[in-house]
Amino acid sequence: MTAPTANTTTTSTAAHRFARAAGAVPLLGHVPALFRNPLPFLRSLAEQGELVELRLGPQRAVMVCTPELFHHVLTDTRHFDKGGPLFDKLRWFLGDGLGSTSRDVHRRQRRQLQPAFRPEAFDRYLPVMLEEIHATAGGWRDGRVIEVEEYAYQLIARIITRTMFSADGPSAAVARIAAVYPDFHQGIGRQMRSPFRWLDRVPTRANRRFRHACRTVSAEVAGAIEERRGGGRTGDGGVQDLLALMIGEGLTDREMRDQVVTMLTGGIGTSASALGWALHFLSRDEELADAVAREARAVLPARQRPDGTPAEVTLADVKRLDLARRVVAETLRFYPSAWFYSRTVTATVALAGVQLRPGTAVLLSPYLLHHRPDHYPDPERFDVDRWSPARQAEHPRQAYVPFGTGSRQCIGDVYSLTELTLAVAVITSRWRLEPPPGPLPAHLVEPRPWTVIHPAPLRLRLHSRP
Repeated sequence: MTAPTANTTTTSTAAHRFARAAGAVPLLGHVPALFRNPLPFLRSLAEQGELVELRLGPQRAVMVCTPELFHHVLTDTRHFDKGGPLFDKLRWFLGDGLGSTSRDVHRRQRRQLQPAFRPEAFDRYLPVMLEEIHATAGGWRDGRVIEVEEYAYQLIARIITRTMFSADGPSAAVARIAAVYPDFHQGIGRQMRSPFRWLDRVPTRANRRFRHACRTVSAEVAGAIEERRGGGRTGDGGVQDLLALMIGEGLTDREMRDQVVTMLTGGIGTSASALGWALHFLSRDEELADAVAREARAVLPARQRPDGTPAEVTLADVKRLDLARRVVAETLRFYPSAWFYSRTVTATVALAGVQLRPGTAVLLSPYLLHHRPDHYPDPERFDVDRWSPARQAEHPRQAYVPFGTGSRQCIGDVYSLTELTLAVAVITSRWRLEPPPGPLPAHLVEPRPWTVIHPAPLRLRLHSRP
């Protein structure tokens, strides 16, 4: 990496400012800041420059701090490909799935998997989503205090395995995957930020739990693939699920394994944490929660059969849940699930007036962009009205990237928004949630940035709505 000529650590170019981040410590660089206080640290970078150099142990990297540069990096796949320290260290487990492959392989894989996310597939997905959400909310008891993320993990795991892989909702395999995914995501987040590979191999309790989670996920996925190869289920209602599509495309067992692990990794923890945060924010605003409940009851009541089970629901119904959708949109602004990732430079290129050599790591953070006060006034305030038609144009479109952008934008973005909107609407229509009494104020729920930003601890008391 070659910075523009300058006598100070900050350089003005024609349109951008390059800076070297303050606060590096010997040997470790900025890793301690990323471990101890990653979110405040990221917010501070936007104040230092538009392209900011960091040190991750012995490695140097640059952080993109503006929507324009962010968009440029994610759309110029010829110079900025998937890779960098955040991906390379986990390739041993994630393999060559859709989320980690190079640009040429990615195009082929995306074409193979895209049919599973087309609108017509939602005719099968939506009843399953609604059934599982009602089953979860229906199993709660008035006055009980619940650990929200525990239920969120179980719920999202059942939805994904039933819709994507035609698994039985209450199966032991689904329960085992959901049970280890907190350890799995925590381990990935820890290793992604670790400056030295040898630290990842030290047999600490946390590392052992992470390895156990990896073995569990791999074993369950391998078992599902073997069952399908042996003539197991191919889908519900005549619609091919993801495993059936991959078999039809002639993928090997290893290729199928990598794609399934990618879908589970990218789908369970991200949606579970987002649902947890959404319910947390609603628990702090009774007026907003009541409005979401009224909207849900107006849109969805006719969708119940006489026995109380959910009947038909369409994408048009979900679009009518405007307030629930705005709660989800603001939640993903405040705590985007994919909050920190990287690209690697594949050919010498200039970015913001800085010459970047091949192999340079480029870091990107949707969280950083979503908390820039010049794009989101009072960014630390949860405000669903940001997403009203009257105000939505106030912030640049490129400044909102919860699912990335360009050819690598999350393939399951509509799927995720749909399940989250339905879950927020149904749960809020049945339950009023509030923080339990205790020494921890509601607004001090701790954000724990692992692979995703988890709300921990998040315990809420249930009160049934009449």
